[in-house]
Amino acid sequence: MLKIGITGGKGFIGKHLAAALKEKKGIKISYFDLPENNLLTPGVSLKKFVKNNDVIIHAAAVNRGTNTEVIAGSVVAVYNLVEEIEKNKSRAKFIFLSSIQAETETLYGKSKKLAEIILEDFSRRNKAPVSIFQLTNVFGEGGRPFYNSAVATFCHQVAKGQKLTVHPQSRNKKINLIYIGEVADTIVKEVFTKRTQKFYFKKVISKNEIKVGDLAKLIESFKHEKPKSKNKFNQDLYKTYLSY
Repeated sequence: MLKIGITGGKGFIGKHLAAALKEKKGIKISYFDLPENNLLTPGVSLKKFVKNNDVIIHAAAVNRGTNTEVIAGSVVAVYNLVEEIEKNKSRAKFIFLSSIQAETETLYGKSKKLAEIILEDFSRRNKAPVSIFQLTNVFGEGGRPFYNSAVATFCHQVAKGQKLTVHPQSRNKKINLIYIGEVADTIVKEVFTKRTQKFYFKKVISKNEIKVGDLAKLIESFKHEKPKSKNKFNQDLYKTYLSY
């Protein structure tokens, strides 16, 4: 029985990951979240979570909030997990879901970058298995409007009959988007992949690049008709829209 622990299991990505993993046989899933279990304050429950799992998928994060909440959601959470793993001499495989924002100068991006550095250092010092996936903009069913992605916000606004507005400075900005199903498949595959190198890093991007203004127009069109194109990206966007 392979024991897999997921942080942020109630979040957008965490829910999809759990659903994908439940389709596999011979696994047991447990959860640890920021609010309920308080990942920011180490204790007995965190020790138990670390000791009882063969694989830990760290998907919990704070995308928006006060500066303290954003930093704590990435840096403090990762530090506490790593410290507990070291204390218990756990050999659990650690999979961290980072973001392409780690390449930006935003506070959220800097906190993700620091979390990546902490994990790489931890892996090198302890020869511990760590895989970091730097995800591009993820969209799909269950995304939280005005929080997870522009796709979630646009779908919510169009589905609720609200006015969809795009800031002039953002209209021609190109964004790379990846469907949550593809992300879940990638992470599930990593759970069962045995690597020779202890530290692994991968940027997860897609071929789906679109201007924000064009994205808004495309989602607005779903209100009147289903996409005629069999393009997978369009179909995934439409499925996402229907969920709202």
